[in-house]
Order: sequence, then structure tokens, then C-alpha cells
Amino acid sequence: MEFPTVGAHCDSPSCQSLDFLPFQCTFCQHTFCSTHRLPADHACTNWSMESHANSVQVCPLCELLLLTPKQHDPATILKEHLEAGCDKGLHNLPKVQSIAVLCALPKCNRRDRVVQTCPDCSQTFCLPHRQPPDHNCPKIEERKRAAEAEVTRRQEIKDTIAQKLTGSTATRTTGTTKGLVMTPEEKQAQAKVKAEAAKAAIAEAKVKIAARCSSARSDAITTTASPGIVTVPTKPTVKKASRVVTVMKIKKTAVGEDKIPISSRVYVYIRSPMFPRLDDKSVYVDKTWTVGRSMDKIVEWLKITLPNNEPFDAQKRFSVFHAKELDDTPTLLNMQDRLQHITTVESGDVFFLAPADWSWPTN
Repeated sequence: MEFPTVGAHCDSPSCQSLDFLPFQCTFCQHTFCSTHRLPADHACTNWSMESHANSVQVCPLCELLLLTPKQHDPATILKEHLEAGCDKGLHNLPKVQSIAVLCALPKCNRRDRVVQTCPDCSQTFCLPHRQPPDHNCPKIEERKRAAEAEVTRRQEIKDTIAQKLTGSTATRTTGTTKGLVMTPEEKQAQAKVKAEAAKAAIAEAKVKIAARCSSARSDAITTTASPGIVTVPTKPTVKKASRVVTVMKIKKTAVGEDKIPISSRVYVYIRSPMFPRLDDKSVYVDKTWTVGRSMDKIVEWLKITLPNNEPFDAQKRFSVFHAKELDDTPTLLNMQDRLQHITTVESGDVFFLAPADWSWPTN
């Protein structure tokens, strides 16, 4: 016995076998094996005919189900059924009425439990005949005529509107619908008008461009009335890109942490006189960070290390200088200040990473 505590012994005096999945009688509360689990199998003293409900048994001769009502002995019911003859059907279980519905199509004798009612004729049909064309629904022709009348009405409205807009009276009737048809001459005339309008628009655009270019040249180069004195052409001013375009360019290549909320990100360019390879880099930092923390993250993201592979001490070597544009003179930022408290810092600005004693070249 490897598991003496598992299971229980049958309480029937003639069995006493060990059953690992014993049953407990609901009447006498004793434990029995699967063979003696029923009250009649172990001669239960607390069980009586009044204590059980209707039951069903199988006749050994006709193999039909017999109904044993409550407070009746199953053996007595079976005996009466056999003595009366199985063919008379005494005590047989009543047959269950079928819930299948007969198809309403006269030529179909099919009965199904799953049927569908036609929304037009309100009759019930089986699944193969559920569609109106399958059972010759009398409402098909009526719905078809109504649909054709609706199409005709809408087409007449469209033709009336087209005639009022174009003034054309050329129509062609096809069946029950009407449509406007243009002759080849009308199509050719319409194409000619469109081509002339396009040529006029192109010519007008060319005139405007030429006038604009001549005005720009006259402003750039001017000559004085005195002989031999000519003014030097002024250098045309280069229009700086808008802040929105600058930020969009930074976002394409900026590196940073994905966990930074989009609403808190500040996108900046990076420049460094000590490491020229950083001049084309861009990052985004959290505006709730301090300047010092932002610098540490930038050093980490851009993987700035010394040539001899020693750890780079950013606190000793770098400070952060801020400028709105590349041509502006940068100003030194305090490492303890938070970016959101520095009103001049915004997306699209430039951060210079350089020693604290670095000065902007003035040549």
C-alpha cells in the first residue's frame, strides 16, 4: 500500500473494497464503491419510494423507455408492461413532439427547426427556399416596378438640373431613362475652350514671374548718375527656415528615450567644438529635466568616449551653451536649472557642448 490515506473502503458488507474515487449516499451518508453507489445496490435503509422522483428504465424485450412515476416501484412497472405485452405500449415514455416547421412552398415537404419568414409575404420557408426568388414571392414584381420608378424619377431630376446648367437640349431616350449626349462638334468646341483658357493662365503666370524677377534685379543692382561710380550689388538675404520646418527636420533623426512623453519633448541640434562629428546630430530631452541631467543623457545617447576608451566625465569637461540659431552668440546655461523654467529654450534651438571657459569665435 503506497497510498493508504487515499480513497476509502466500500461500506457494503459483501464488498469492503478500496475505491480511490468513492461515492457517498445522499440518504444514509455511507461511502460506497461505484458498484454499490445506488440506494438499491446497497439496500439503503433510508431510501423509500417516496424519496425519489420520476425515473426511466429500458424494457429488456422491446428496448423502449418506460416511465416510472414517483412513489411507484420500477420492478412493478416493468412487470405490468411485460404482462400487458410490449406492443400495447403500457407505461411507455410519451414521444416528444417535434418542433420542426413545414416549409410553406407547396412542392416542398421539408421540415426544419431552423426556418426563416419572408418579410414580403410573411410565410415561413426552409433555408433553401428562404429567398423571395426561390419561392416565387408575389411581391417581387411589385418591388421591381417600384425600384424602376425610383430610378426613373432620380434620372429625370438629374436631366433637369443638367439642362438648366448647360442649356443643352440634345437628349436620347434609352428604355425608361434619359441622358444628355454631346455631339462631336460640341465636344471639340468644349476642348478648344479649355485649351485656350489653359494657355491664357500659363501666359499670365509667366508675366507675373518676369515682373517679379525684374523687380528683384533692380533692387539688387543700382547705378548712380555720376560717371564712374557704381554701387556694389548687395548680397541677397537668405530667408531662414521657419521654426516648424526646423523642428520637423530634427524629428526625423533625433534620438532619445521612448518613455519621454511627446508633450514634454524638446528637440534640439547638437554642436561641439571638441567633437566635430556631433555637428550633424539631433536629440530630444524632457523639459522637466535639469540642464545637467540633459547633458548626461546626451553624452550617453551619442556614446561620447575618450580615444583611450576611458569613461567620459561630462561634468568636468562639458557645459551646455544655448543659441536660437547657428549664427547667434550662445549663452552658458546653469546646470541646476530645469529646461521648462528657461523661457528661451524651445524646440529647434542649438545646444553647444563645450568647456565652461569656451568663448564663441568673433571673426
